[in-house]
Amino acid sequence: MESSQWFERRLAFVMLLLAAACSADEPGMHTPLGAAGSGTPGGGLASPQRPAQTPGTTTAPVPPTAPPAAPGAGLAGRAGVGTAGASAPAMPGAIPPAGVPPVTTSGAAGSGANPATPVNGKGDSTASGKDGSSGAAGSGGATAAAGSGAPKGTGMCCSDGDCICRGEVPAELSARNGPFKITTARGERGTVYYPSDAEPPFAGLAITPGFLNSGPEVGAWGEFYASWGIVTHVTSALASDPPEIRAQNLLGGIAELKSMNSGKGPLAGKLSGRYGISGYSYGGGGATIGASRTPDLATSVGLAAFGGTGRNTKVPTLVFCGEVDTVAGCFMSDSVYGSLPEDTPKMYISVPGASHFSWFGPADAGGGTSGKYALAFQKVFLERDERWKPLLLKKPSGGEFKTNIK
Repeated sequence: MESSQWFERRLAFVMLLLAAACSADEPGMHTPLGAAGSGTPGGGLASPQRPAQTPGTTTAPVPPTAPPAAPGAGLAGRAGVGTAGASAPAMPGAIPPAGVPPVTTSGAAGSGANPATPVNGKGDSTASGKDGSSGAAGSGGATAAAGSGAPKGTGMCCSDGDCICRGEVPAELSARNGPFKITTARGERGTVYYPSDAEPPFAGLAITPGFLNSGPEVGAWGEFYASWGIVTHVTSALASDPPEIRAQNLLGGIAELKSMNSGKGPLAGKLSGRYGISGYSYGGGGATIGASRTPDLATSVGLAAFGGTGRNTKVPTLVFCGEVDTVAGCFMSDSVYGSLPEDTPKMYISVPGASHFSWFGPADAGGGTSGKYALAFQKVFLERDERWKPLLLKKPSGGEFKTNIK
């Protein structure tokens, strides 16, 4: 019995050898399943590329990956397939506009090795090509341009990103000019001072002087603010204009800045939509009046303000007074401060030794107290740079200091 089984196995082996020899001499005959050939498939062994089909089942067609081989040739090996590289994260930069995801780029898929070539034209080559290498990692997203892409400026110096951030905050307050070069442009309502080498967008400010003054007397304030990145309209006035008229002048100055922003001049498209007003003496009274009627302003700063009331004002307000002022004494500024609603950000600073004529430039009152705190106030509320707030809340060395700002 065992001898019979041994003989049968040997006979089957010899028959297989004969079948292989015939396939070499008669192309297309007895081609193993899965091999590419023009003849009728024989009953040879299944190629590793395509498993033998079990009786009663249907094999789904396999999409071709290479042109049909010549008769009798083995099935070409499959082309390798590389994996795509992972997307790289965007590079750090300014915050992109809300709702816009950072841009990333996927790497290209790697290419595989060439498929194996049939050996000697025989149907005995079923080797597969090697898998391709992984694609290179994708490049990072483009860095967003600071301060662009939003009407009111985009930055990282406030909690909601709606702010204008310029460089590093100084360690101490200063009444000296800032880092930017200053250029002027003449408007119909006054002279505009703006930074010529700072990146937009810019906040805008209008400032006007007091009784018997026509505008140029406070030009030093225009230079000062512009050197720190704030476009400033030094608004003209008639010498005798009362606070009510000067309020109209200031709002006219803001209107001219808006017109310049929508026009074709050097400030076209560069203003952020944030505007404030300021004034000295009668001009300070004008700022108080203007702010009470224009709630969409960002700031109001009064320098020894004469006239006006803060009642119902929603605009963040800073008022200064000189402790030896006999024209617009501190009781006037104190009255404005007290009349401002408690939910309106407000600040009051009295300056020892300052008279009514100590406000024509940022370094005059208190050796620069006026310029230091006026700038910090504009940075916090006009540009909304929260990094300046600790400097703003640091009490001056002398005088009275009151605020509800936290």
